[in-house]
Amino acid sequence: MSLVGSHFIGEGTPRRAPRRPDRRRGRLLALGTALLLLDFIVATEGTSASTAESPAATWRTSYETIVVQEGAARSSTGKVAPMVAAAPAPTPTPAPTAAPSCGTLQARIDATPTGGILDLGSCVYRASATVDRAMTIRGGTIDGRDAAGTVVRETWLVVNASNVTIDGLVGRHASNPAQTGALRVKAGVSGFTLRNCDLGYAAGANVAYGGANSSVVEDCAIHHGGQLGVHLGGDGTNGRNNVLRNSRIYANNTAGFDIEWEAGGLKATRQTGLRLEGNEVYDNAGPGLWCDIYCRDIVVTGNRIHHNTHAGVEFEVSTGATIRSNWLWENGWGKPQYGWGAGILIASSGGADVSDNIVAWNYAGISVISQNRQDWSHSATNNYVHGNTIIGEYDRWLAFWAQDWAGIMFDAASNNRGSGNRYWMNHAEDSHWRFEWQGGKTTLPAFNATPGEEGGRYLTDAEKDSVLANAGMPTAP
Repeated sequence: MSLVGSHFIGEGTPRRAPRRPDRRRGRLLALGTALLLLDFIVATEGTSASTAESPAATWRTSYETIVVQEGAARSSTGKVAPMVAAAPAPTPTPAPTAAPSCGTLQARIDATPTGGILDLGSCVYRASATVDRAMTIRGGTIDGRDAAGTVVRETWLVVNASNVTIDGLVGRHASNPAQTGALRVKAGVSGFTLRNCDLGYAAGANVAYGGANSSVVEDCAIHHGGQLGVHLGGDGTNGRNNVLRNSRIYANNTAGFDIEWEAGGLKATRQTGLRLEGNEVYDNAGPGLWCDIYCRDIVVTGNRIHHNTHAGVEFEVSTGATIRSNWLWENGWGKPQYGWGAGILIASSGGADVSDNIVAWNYAGISVISQNRQDWSHSATNNYVHGNTIIGEYDRWLAFWAQDWAGIMFDAASNNRGSGNRYWMNHAEDSHWRFEWQGGKTTLPAFNATPGEEGGRYLTDAEKDSVLANAGMPTAP
């Protein structure tokens, strides 16, 4: 069989043309009438999905195909030529049922049963809503502006129930205060999941889930928050085993909040077992990833952190961190003093294991600093910096261990130490300090003689270029 237009045409011997053309004209008139009737029905029933073919379109194709065949059946002399029999036209496909109206966001959430799935599709809402029971919400956009473009809503969603999954949400513009999220999760909630989201332009933080437990944000773009991209503020009881992974956190603190207080990509407090893994964190005004005040046993791994004005990773007045296998470059130039503008900064904290990171072109490489923090007392003890690659510019710090008070950081019992780190600087050793341990050190042998380093060595230029190129990092500042 061969396919012509929308009909199958038989390939057998053609039969003689009918002697009564009136039947052909009658058939065409009948099809034309059917077409007009279907056009009228479609017009009166409303618009269906633009990508679906209407019954009228299907019949119009059939009608026009037959007209072409009827015309082609005549020769140039006007005589009727033999015709090929056409198979009966297929039954037209019914038009798809129109999607339900977007309706009111809160009403649709309220109508979803516990454990059910609510698919918002491409609906756009200019409203806030609360989720009070377990469910999955897919798609949708929530815009905190009114029709005139004025931001009038403080939140997009407030999650008050455990085991809620939000997948594919777009959130834009909210008037939430500092230290709160436009998407916020109530303290004590567990099993919250936010994935495939795109959240931006909240006045405070775009998302806050620090009071939740065993909750995950993943595969999201979180950007242009007025104060922060992500706020993770625990309460001392909640804030356990939360995760942020495989997300982009960028261009936050657009409102210029005080960075020494709280601003940047992410800030966490009172978190236990927090995991920050596989994210790209960049172009934030403030630290990239900052865990401050009673964070315990956190893991920061596999992140690409670059072009943040302050430290790439900051672990402050806290105890217990594994900071491993991250790539950090061009951070800290907004605080070019002492060892503060570091790729990795351990500030008045203990129990930090910092290993296998590649740290390049930051104001300082890796810094461990102790201060007399009577507001939040933590001892700078048991910090171990080892197996890292630290690459820097001339007259900057590669490794910096310092305290600005009569503390215990350099006591042998404090067990602060480093080993096996590799260094490169774009200038030969001279009288400028490049290492710090109880005073500045101008040479690597002098630094190797302190507990701050054991077995450290310089990279060759070729090794430096190879390490950076393989990591997808710039080979020059």
